[in-house]
Amino acid sequence: MTDTIDQAFGGEETAGEGSCSVYFLDVGQGDSSLIVTDTAAVLIDAGEQSAGDDVLADLQQYGVTTLDWIIGTHPHSDHIGGFPKILEYAAAYDDLTVANVMTPALPDSQIPTTRIYESFLDGVEANGLELTEAVSMTIDLGSASLEIIPSPGDDYSSLNDYSICAYLTCGETGFFFTGDASKPEETDLLESGALDHVQADVLKVGHHGSRESSTDDFLYAINPSYGVISCGYDNSYGHPHSEAIARLTKFCGEQIWRTDENGTVCIQSDGQQLTVTTEK
Repeated sequence: MTDTIDQAFGGEETAGEGSCSVYFLDVGQGDSSLIVTDTAAVLIDAGEQSAGDDVLADLQQYGVTTLDWIIGTHPHSDHIGGFPKILEYAAAYDDLTVANVMTPALPDSQIPTTRIYESFLDGVEANGLELTEAVSMTIDLGSASLEIIPSPGDDYSSLNDYSICAYLTCGETGFFFTGDASKPEETDLLESGALDHVQADVLKVGHHGSRESSTDDFLYAINPSYGVISCGYDNSYGHPHSEAIARLTKFCGEQIWRTDENGTVCIQSDGQQLTVTTEK
C-alpha cells in the first residue's frame, strides 16, 4: 500500500504532473470534495448554502480558475446548497469558469421543488449550461481519470440512494466517492457488478458516517485503507455513528479522518503513494 504523512495544513497546494490532490472540504454538516489534477478540477457537492462563500474561498486558495465539472451527487441542501453562490460568482466574474454540471437521473416524483434547488437551476442557466444526467462514463482529468457510477436503482424511498458515486484513479491509487448512498444503493451497486473492478485506497464515507451506510459487504468490495468522514461538530444527527466507525475500523484502523475534528483533509497522490495533510 502507501505511506501516510499526517502534518499541519499548509498554504496553497496544487497537483503536479502525474499526480492529483483531493480536498475533503470542511463545510460543517454537509459534504464537499475538490479534485485537482495537473490539468483539471472537479467539485463534488458544496455543502449547505451557508458554506458557499467558504467553498468559493477554497477554490481561490487552491488556484482553481476552471471547474471542468461540478457534480451534485443528489439534490439535498447539505450537498448542493453551496452551488448557487459558486455559479452566481462564475457567471459574474472572469476568474472562475464552470464548464459542466452533473446531477443524478431522478423519477419525476422525486425532483425537488425547494428554493435551494431552484436557485441551483438558476445558476446553471446563468452560466449558459444545461444539466448533464449521470450515466456510466469516464472523465479524463489528465493525470487522473474519474469514472462516474450512477445509482442503478430507480425506485428508492430516499433521495440519498440516487447518489452519484465516482471512482477516481491516479496511477495505482484510487479514491471512491459515495454521496449519501446507504444500504439500498450499496446493495444494488454490488448486485449490478458496478463495483467489481473498484479497489479504492481512500473512501469518502457515505452519508456522513451514518449507521445506514458503509455496510460490511460494501466495505469488503471497496477494501479501503483510508476513510474520510464529512460531518459537522456536535451535529444533531449524531454523525458519525459508532456502528459505522466500527465497521470502517476493520479496514482502515486509525486511518480515519473527520472534518469535524481535523478540518479540511487533503490527500495527495503521486500515482504510487498517498500523503495526508490535515487543517488541524
